[in-house]
Amino acid sequence: MLSNTLTLKGKIRTILSQCKTIFFNILNIKRRVVLNKSWNNLKFPKKNSVIIIANGPSFNKKIAEEIILKRNFFDIAVMNNYHLNDFSKKLIPDYYVLSDPQHVETKNENQLEIINLLKNYILNSKINLLTPYDKRWEFYKKPFLQFNDTQNLRSNNIDPRNPRGYRSNTAFKAIALMLAIGYENIFILGFDYEYPRKIYVDENNNIYLKNEFSFGEQKLDLSSHFDSIAHAMHWWSEDYWHLKKLRSKKIINVTEKSMIDVFTRMKPDDFINYIKKIS
Repeated sequence: MLSNTLTLKGKIRTILSQCKTIFFNILNIKRRVVLNKSWNNLKFPKKNSVIIIANGPSFNKKIAEEIILKRNFFDIAVMNNYHLNDFSKKLIPDYYVLSDPQHVETKNENQLEIINLLKNYILNSKINLLTPYDKRWEFYKKPFLQFNDTQNLRSNNIDPRNPRGYRSNTAFKAIALMLAIGYENIFILGFDYEYPRKIYVDENNNIYLKNEFSFGEQKLDLSSHFDSIAHAMHWWSEDYWHLKKLRSKKIINVTEKSMIDVFTRMKPDDFINYIKKIS
């Protein structure tokens, strides 16, 4: 069960977790040294623009094909199960961001199959792997860059070397990483993040989510994650709230239906027309 900060117990649990994060981050000198060294030695990208693909259902084959035609003008960052998209074999990313524990910790046979497919995909020498600072991620290959994946919501920090001040979501981390790498223009596609529209309950008040992606959909039973609809809505509201810490004029959210209201928006058709004019 996820912490419910609507309750006193949940608030205390969250405060203790944040104190623990701050304390152990101070003690972990090796992590600070390694991350500072790797990020300080990072060279700025040769391209000014990067496209982040967040795997939401609004990102589709039509948009992917247009990007492929203008591939030389953009770097591409993807995440999680992007490799399951039909177009992933043609649209090879420059960066692959992973942070979800299920990509290194699982006994589920279906997930293990996905992990094996993902490992084969990431072994492509053109793909740079970005992961939390943790040896487990070397299962895929040696990461190009790593980041501090601890969380302190009382902070406004978005620097990947230090505990983040926003919630744990791989798309959020990808945005912070692209800002830190130094891109001038960051277009994020498939960043629908409309869970409150897709949540529902059955006749027994069990909580479910219709979880949709660019590569398919699944029905998730969230009853073990949330004790009530109020808990679920409050949990996601905190995601939206802390995401504002990543607000930047450099970021454009290519969307029509996304519930993210932090970034400048651009309609998908306008984005397609924009990249068609690039030469």
